[in-house]
Amino acid sequence: MEQIQLNIEGMSCGHCVSAVRSALGGVAGVNVEKVEVGHATVSYDPQSASVGALVDAIADAGYSAEEALA
Repeated sequence: MEQIQLNIEGMSCGHCVSAVRSALGGVAGVNVEKVEVGHATVSYDPQSASVGALVDAIADAGYSAEEALA
């Protein structure tokens, strides 16, 4: 498993957190570690999921995301 932090734009409330958590949880091979307004941390199996799949799932939920750079 690899861990990634994502910056997410468009989130403003608890409903947004729930929507993003649900979207990420629907991607095979993903374990949602933490979601808060503007950020998410997930662990994922690179054999089952990709960063692109995570970003796409968030986009499908109505938000935009990118990998947080250290």
